[in-house]
Amino acid sequence: MRRVSDIGVIKAEVTKYLKILLCYPMELVFWCVFPVVWVVPFIFQGKALVGGLTSQSFARLTGTDQYIPYVLIGAILNTYVMSALYGMGESLRSESYWGTLEIILGSPSRRVSILIGKALAESIMTTGYAISQSIICVVVFGLEVTVGKILPILLVVALLICGLYGLAMALAAVTLQIKESHSLVHTIEYFFYLFSPVRYPVDINPYIKMVSLVIPITYALIVVRGIMLLNQSIETLWRNVFILFIMDILFLLLGFATFTFMEKRVRQSGTMGHY
Repeated sequence: MRRVSDIGVIKAEVTKYLKILLCYPMELVFWCVFPVVWVVPFIFQGKALVGGLTSQSFARLTGTDQYIPYVLIGAILNTYVMSALYGMGESLRSESYWGTLEIILGSPSRRVSILIGKALAESIMTTGYAISQSIICVVVFGLEVTVGKILPILLVVALLICGLYGLAMALAAVTLQIKESHSLVHTIEYFFYLFSPVRYPVDINPYIKMVSLVIPITYALIVVRGIMLLNQSIETLWRNVFILFIMDILFLLLGFATFTFMEKRVRQSGTMGHY
């Protein structure tokens, strides 16, 4: 019965999320288009500074002189980062706005089922965004995606999602305490922009490279770009996949433990429903 109940909670969370999101179609359009539009200034910047869209110095750092595909892949995978950071913490903050947070966390449902439901809903929508962005990139920018490369890429994306949602659970826990998520999310988002290879290779600076080693998207981008741009096999990139898997376990354990601790704390302090 417990398993059936958990599945029902997860299904209800996903259904609720999708119903609310579909009430705001412009938000769907924004997330489908913005991460790709965000790349356009880099195209103009490349032409202005280098005189074209390829660079030999860039190739020495990354193994490919194709700057635009490099950044496009970063933009698509970074959608999962933004969605994870904004999604789970913001969803709990929204429950607080609506006056339903105490009801949900006070119900007999297991907390892990509620969090899984919110995470799964985010994953479904983010994958839809990523597919639409990939189609735009293929049609407009000529990004090449072959069938043989899709399965290993999906594996890496799944591992990335797990690690990000572990981090998102920790952020959701902090949201319960401070009653606000935007400033914290923006801080972490900019931290990721600076120290992970979304826009540029981290090899440009030893300090940036050192910090990037503790960010999960770093390893996901190395593998996906290795497969798509350098035609490497998943077997040659196994070390990065393994590190990402270990980071997933650590982030998930840390995230759930943080959420459990913070939930008990706000219950005991009586600040669960504070605005």
